[in-house]
Amino acid sequence: MNSQQIALLTFALIFGAALTGFVIQRLLPPQHLSDQSKGAVHLGAALIGTLAALILGLLVSSSKGTYDQAGGLLKQMCATYEHADRLLANYGVEAAPIREQLRHSAEKMIWIIWPEETVQGEVAGLPDRVATKMDLEGVYNRTSLLKPGNANQAHLQNDAIRLMDDIIQKRWMLEEVVLGGGISFVLLVIPVLFIAFIMLTYAVYAPRNTTVTFVLFCYAACIAIAVFLISELSSPLKGTLKVSSRPVHIALDEMGKQ
Repeated sequence: MNSQQIALLTFALIFGAALTGFVIQRLLPPQHLSDQSKGAVHLGAALIGTLAALILGLLVSSSKGTYDQAGGLLKQMCATYEHADRLLANYGVEAAPIREQLRHSAEKMIWIIWPEETVQGEVAGLPDRVATKMDLEGVYNRTSLLKPGNANQAHLQNDAIRLMDDIIQKRWMLEEVVLGGGISFVLLVIPVLFIAFIMLTYAVYAPRNTTVTFVLFCYAACIAIAVFLISELSSPLKGTLKVSSRPVHIALDEMGKQ
């Protein structure tokens, strides 16, 4: 289930609970709608609202942490790409094919994560993540097979190998953050159910008119938007709010220069 579907389901559940409250209001006897009953019910609803706010706050913090961590890893990878490219450039013409392969592996990140930024028809078939990992390992292996002719080249080769290893590690770490940092569906459902119950109880005692219905509609929409943002932030490499591709473009602009 994607973020849009989760948000729509959240809106339907909360606003549906409000409409259900209006129906229950019609069915309850007048003594159940007294001010004393209203005060007791609203007291419990306020407590549940506080718990829902705490859970949503924790979810926002967790999702934002995942989003920031993925963005930070991506920037570090791009900087390492540039550094490795400069080391290979200083190595000499023998490393030119490796530089080209290294740049191609960086381009594949654009094709995989941000396919909407590629020119239509530019890529015949989008590469998968396994192929990208194999490309990076191929660059690492080709760099380790270079035959340095002097001490300077040997030093550049060792540093380049170290940076290739760092890129591969960050590539795996980025995948672990993305795949392992999602929000549990149960944790997202619990505060939504709390809020739906609150909307139901308030609708039971609210006047049935257009203004109240419109306000409850807006409340449900706002909560759905908040849930959408939480879901999107927990998936930083897919969906609408993906991390920026700007660091990759900057790295690609620098790579390949003499």
